[in-house]
Amino acid sequence: MRRKITAILMAGFFVMLIGSIVQVNANRPRILVLHSYDTEYAWTRDLNVGLHRALADQSWIQLTYHYMNTKKKSDDEHLRRAGIAARKAIEDTQPDVIVAFDDYAQKLAGSYYVNHDKIKIVFAAVNGSVAPYNYEGASNVTGIYERKPVAALKEAMILLSGAIGKDIAKGDTLRTALVADTTLSASRDGEFLDGYDWDPVQYAGSHYVEDFEEWKKTILKIATEVDYILVGGYRKLKQRPDSGPKEKYVQPPELMKWTEENSPVPVLGINVFNTEDGAMLSVGVSPYEQGGTAASMARKIIEDGKAPNTIPYVVSRQYVVSFRRSALERRKLQVPKIFEAFARATDNYYE
Repeated sequence: MRRKITAILMAGFFVMLIGSIVQVNANRPRILVLHSYDTEYAWTRDLNVGLHRALADQSWIQLTYHYMNTKKKSDDEHLRRAGIAARKAIEDTQPDVIVAFDDYAQKLAGSYYVNHDKIKIVFAAVNGSVAPYNYEGASNVTGIYERKPVAALKEAMILLSGAIGKDIAKGDTLRTALVADTTLSASRDGEFLDGYDWDPVQYAGSHYVEDFEEWKKTILKIATEVDYILVGGYRKLKQRPDSGPKEKYVQPPELMKWTEENSPVPVLGINVFNTEDGAMLSVGVSPYEQGGTAASMARKIIEDGKAPNTIPYVVSRQYVVSFRRSALERRKLQVPKIFEAFARATDNYYE
């Protein structure tokens, strides 16, 4: 009899324990991390690194991830399905906060929850305006913009000018231009660069190409007109204009290998991952800042009960320098030691 009573009490205890665990988990605040791109993209990877740093030791917050894979696929049908899947993930998760990275996450998902009475939105890595998503003036939205660090890019060009035979002090002019694919992100970057005050560098415009053959021709043509070529997005380029819809995009390392080996002028990346692909030197927005700031904003909403519209939008301030030693040596260029130290410290130094 005593054993039976003990068994009943123990069973009751475990039922209560399991019930308590279920209740605690059900009441944990939830963040849905919504990525426009996929897990193989270096930018996405480093956004998550920044996010995790800001959420370290915050296991009481439940994190869920959804990846929309719009970098490799962005045809109308894929975007339609990606939007439906992202919104279903939101409905299934019912998060307290959506942390939405890059434009398609806003366009295809976040914009559907503007002024929602329960779900809050923190946007990040948006390199244009949020007006198209109806975020401006919304009660449940805050976030951090991504803006290319043009001032730092100019400094890098000027520091390297002596090595390419230019003397700014004597009145020599530096010219540069951007070459990129036709993706939404690349066009937003180009719009920002087009409108920036580049003085004393002369900016010769943004050039968008449809395929790898056009990329090659554009690189060789632009190289006759500028001292540096800027590269940004190029992950949506097929081999030729007549490439079929099932043909894969050119792999970034293949594209950058050709560009580095064939461009008569130095190539600078405007994204830190351009160097990972093969570019000699890149100065890009810090993905760690983007992810970390977005996570910190989400914590203010969850922990402090702040309304998103009381947390001001911010603009990216940090940048990361990365470089590839072998590519610099090939062009007989020397960069200041501080660049190397910075690149090594942030794990963005490549042999």
